[in-house]
Amino acid sequence: MTGYAQARAAVIALLPELKGWTVYTDGIATGAHPPWVVVSLSENGREHTERLATTNHLATLDIRVVGSSELGIGIVCDKLTTALDGASPGNGVASLLPDKDSGVYASDLVATGTSTPYLMRVLTWRTGWPA
Repeated sequence: MTGYAQARAAVIALLPELKGWTVYTDGIATGAHPPWVVVSLSENGREHTERLATTNHLATLDIRVVGSSELGIGIVCDKLTTALDGASPGNGVASLLPDKDSGVYASDLVATGTSTPYLMRVLTWRTGWPA
């Protein structure tokens, strides 16, 4: 059995090394500018018995990859999907089930020197752990 903090630590430990990219694991980027990888694990549901006792916690792993080129973002996303699709974090946390891929799109972030929007791609996985 595990709680949120243990589940989060087990999932974060699966992240591959991403040279040249700053990885933020608290759900928000605080640097001056991309390239960034922003990781967030959010509990978004619970399963219950008929007597309303919680049996499982359901969660989504959300990873936002922000950079200036589609190629760079594609390489990072390939490393992430290779490392995370179906991966088993252990500690009672269910394997990561790929859920959504936004594809690359222009974000609201703009490079100050060129006024060019940074590109973004969002990947999500589903997981959970017992109560």
